[in-house]
Amino acid sequence: MKSASPRPSRRELLHAKLDALLDECDLVSSAAAYGQTLNDMEEFFLTKGRKFLQETFQEKLQECVEHTEANTETKHCPDCKKKRKPKTKNRKK
Repeated sequence: MKSASPRPSRRELLHAKLDALLDECDLVSSAAAYGQTLNDMEEFFLTKGRKFLQETFQEKLQECVEHTEANTETKHCPDCKKKRKPKTKNRKK
């Protein structure tokens, strides 16, 4: 029977992706033609950097959605069949 390895945290995955991006950045800068390093780096970060940011934001948004779905209880009203939020305790001010 296989033992399940612990799943890395979101922060660890993010760091691994960023490290890979920076490693690729090093390759781009070392392969750039003389005088083209800045242009090549700019192009690299405009494309790969944008993709990295999009993936990071999508993952964070998905995490927020899953957290909200796990913590929010929605119930159906038997009379009107509409979703309603669970009752919250009244706090006195």
